[in-house]
Amino acid sequence: SQKEKVASSSQKKFDMISNAVRSALGRLGKESVTVEEFLSYMESHRQRGHSMFENMRTNHLQLRASEWERVSSMWLHVEAELLRERAVFGPGPGVMLSRDWVQDAVEGPNRTRARVRRKALRLSKRVQGMLCLGLSTGMSEENKNRTEGDTEPKILCEVGAEAKEDEEGGGQDCDHLTFFPVLNDTPDPFTPEPCSPEPCSHTQDCPDIRIILQKLHPGEEVKAKMCVVMVSGLRVTEGVLLFGKESLLLCEGFTLSPAGDVCCRKHHPSSVRDSFISTMLSKELKSASCRRWLYEDIKEARFMRFLLEDNAIEVFMKNGHSAFLVFLNRDHVSAYKRLCMVVSALKGRGVAEVIANARKTPVVEKAALVKWQRGEISNFEYLMHLNTIAGRTYNDLMQYPVFPWVLADYQSETLDLSNPATFRDLSKPMGAQTEKRRQMFIQRYEEVENIEGEGDLSARCHYCTHYSSAIIVASFLVRMEPFSHTFQTLQGGLDIPERMFHSVKKDWESASRDNMGDVRELIPEFFYLPDFLLNSNHIQLGCMEDGTTLGDVELPLWAKGDPQEFIRIHREALESDYVSSHLHLWIDLIFGYRQQGPAAVESVNSFHPYFYAQRGRQDAKDPVIKSTILGYISNFGQVPKQLFTKPHPPRSGSKKEGSSPPHPTPFFFKLDKLKTTAQPFRELQRGPVGQILCLEKEVMVLERNHLLLSPLLGCLFSWGFPDNSCAFINNATKKTFAVCESLCDWGETLCAACPNPTTIITAGTSTVVCVWDVSVNKDKVTHMKLRQPLYGHTDSVTCLAVSEVHSMIVSGSRDLTCILWDMEELSYVTQLGGHTTSISALAINELTGEIASCAGPLLYLWTMKGQLLTCTNTSCGPRADVLCVRFTQRHEWDAKNVVVTGCADGIVRIWKTEYTRTQLPGPPEEPVSPGQDRTQKDVSSSCQVKGWKRHLVLCQELNKSQAVSQRRFKYNPAITALAMSR
Repeated sequence: SQKEKVASSSQKKFDMISNAVRSALGRLGKESVTVEEFLSYMESHRQRGHSMFENMRTNHLQLRASEWERVSSMWLHVEAELLRERAVFGPGPGVMLSRDWVQDAVEGPNRTRARVRRKALRLSKRVQGMLCLGLSTGMSEENKNRTEGDTEPKILCEVGAEAKEDEEGGGQDCDHLTFFPVLNDTPDPFTPEPCSPEPCSHTQDCPDIRIILQKLHPGEEVKAKMCVVMVSGLRVTEGVLLFGKESLLLCEGFTLSPAGDVCCRKHHPSSVRDSFISTMLSKELKSASCRRWLYEDIKEARFMRFLLEDNAIEVFMKNGHSAFLVFLNRDHVSAYKRLCMVVSALKGRGVAEVIANARKTPVVEKAALVKWQRGEISNFEYLMHLNTIAGRTYNDLMQYPVFPWVLADYQSETLDLSNPATFRDLSKPMGAQTEKRRQMFIQRYEEVENIEGEGDLSARCHYCTHYSSAIIVASFLVRMEPFSHTFQTLQGGLDIPERMFHSVKKDWESASRDNMGDVRELIPEFFYLPDFLLNSNHIQLGCMEDGTTLGDVELPLWAKGDPQEFIRIHREALESDYVSSHLHLWIDLIFGYRQQGPAAVESVNSFHPYFYAQRGRQDAKDPVIKSTILGYISNFGQVPKQLFTKPHPPRSGSKKEGSSPPHPTPFFFKLDKLKTTAQPFRELQRGPVGQILCLEKEVMVLERNHLLLSPLLGCLFSWGFPDNSCAFINNATKKTFAVCESLCDWGETLCAACPNPTTIITAGTSTVVCVWDVSVNKDKVTHMKLRQPLYGHTDSVTCLAVSEVHSMIVSGSRDLTCILWDMEELSYVTQLGGHTTSISALAINELTGEIASCAGPLLYLWTMKGQLLTCTNTSCGPRADVLCVRFTQRHEWDAKNVVVTGCADGIVRIWKTEYTRTQLPGPPEEPVSPGQDRTQKDVSSSCQVKGWKRHLVLCQELNKSQAVSQRRFKYNPAITALAMSR
């Protein structure tokens, strides 16, 4: 045990001291030794003993402090879990707390950041003295004041009389929870008086250093240490990169001493010598942190530029996290080589990437170009790929990914994507979209040349501002955290309302026609993230001169007031035939041969010389000029790396014979020709169908209470046994090879889901959603361990849906609510209330993130933030309860996608989205499908329109009895599972 080890170590130290005394006395007996020599011997051994004791004491205190911090952190987590929505002491079902939404930094498919999560609840005051233990003081006065000044979240909405009674009785006020003690109410009995912090080193204790020690696993060996600067948005912090045997440690808030020791920034001066980067470092030294990334979890690493210098690396993880690291001593090459040696995904790439970085020519994979030409990847995917290899990143706002304006029509009620006039001219930059404006920029260019003559031509350009900068990004995303804070930091507060991003149409007119200082392009969020168009956090953006209060972004008429519809149509325009056949011309302007040089001048596409890395490096030798250049690009942005020196090949003319065959027409394109077969596709011997899987080569049909873990493993997970156990079955032989009783403690299991081969999610009568870690290998279950129970429901959980793409678990219950959980953090996100009966079916759209929930005959559509999009009654008879639901997912921009429901009456119903005008009293309007044209008469009558409302409209019914005979049977077998083949 730990005590025995400490006792044994103490005994060894005592024996060493005893031997030292005996050796001194022995030497005294053998030869003549003076008193002074004897005392000198004893003093040296005394000092050794004292040093050993102090080391033991320090190690003991470190152990005690680390354990105290761990327990304190766990306590605060437990407190938050007990006080949140749907928790034991928090608001009950239907009551929402007012908490802001924040964009998650995790990247999903195609480098999209579509996840939006709620801010964490305020925790109780930090434990006073938990970091002291005779070594340091508690938290700073500033942190104390900030914590005490925080206010509890307010109740946003109330549902039900029970919730109102609870609030009146004080049940919802966290301050009244007197039964929940604060840790600092009881002082630690063994904690000495706080003392002032001493400079930390490798021999003295520091609370921040312990953070690293806690992350270092037993047996871990640090192979190399490098000082870095970590960049994330506007936050620039100093840190240390540690290379271990199996993992990479990113230690934020630390630095290296001249001797190479890791020191915290609170007790050691900065190692950053670059004066400009020093001014960018965060002035507030926030609490240090340390992230441990396994080498096997690293997906990608790329050379990057920071402030025009090739001095950085961006590391991408398989789970979507990333880190932008700037190396102070130009160690980025050696760091990349070391990564290539230890990261399996990077092996074999080191030499080519290092050579390309030395030549300052990025490696452009031809495979992506060929796929784009063949139509195997979308325009969005290809543009994001080009942004990535050109050094554009979400982590550095000065180098944010850039996307084109693709439309020029923001006035029509419907868009005609077959009309070239609908689109922006992609062969010209934003400054040349109108001939008048183009001539004005040419005149500016020539005037500078005439005035300067043969002198300094440094300012000779068409544009002195850029199409992408930190302030442009922050202004577009100002309604969403953390960018609202970023915008106010850059601007020193909110801007004049008229200059804020409040209308898509107004911004297009400013960037393409009206404002000579505005040539901005767009950002990727315009094509996948509707949340940035909504003022969900109710930020006070001010009022315009006409009294209009700024709130949500004003959308074009063709978006029908729906941010989801705007994003869908905008993405549809990006993927349209016109844009596909002209996109290579825009690529030439931004990433290609017309980016700089004579071709750029000819295309009216030359920017201030300081925006280009080559000119910036040439002039950066003079400190004064360097500071000017870096200040310029910090404010106005910089040009991406040039990827192509020749014209980019087009997409339309590159299709070759023998290319991949076209995909078959989806069934929902021709619903009128869809029919059911008289003969069943597959019959099961034991009970109803529970799951249908459309794999690449087969369609698998499983019985109820069976779940496929992985097609490769060929293993089934089964539940529903009388003893509440679960079993693992070989799908080929149908033989059970393992039985686990882990589920027995959680009541009867009613539903399960499997997002990946190593994770199983179960739920049932216990009301708890359980997430299990599972390891199966060759018909053998290595382990099945509970990772986390998720508490929130108050009645049996009846159905589950899970999406790895959106990192989301949705659970539906007999308590008439659904709860959304973060699958990575295993934490509560929000709830879906308002159902009238038990939840019977759930589905998540992997492309858009929309959620379908079914309760009785009602079908609901929600966003990932819990916003209700629409609700419809599917009832067509007494047995019309929906038992299963699925989305078609061909393309996220395809308006023909449908929702398919299977009902208890044996009928499969297919639903499509339509928009209906809400207007003054009068005859009802005809519904309009997404993308459907209207007549001139409809447009002229729009003066009476107040808005649009989204509906689900039944467009087809599939009934097995109709295939057998013309009359319906009295009772058709219920539809219990659905699947759609690609």
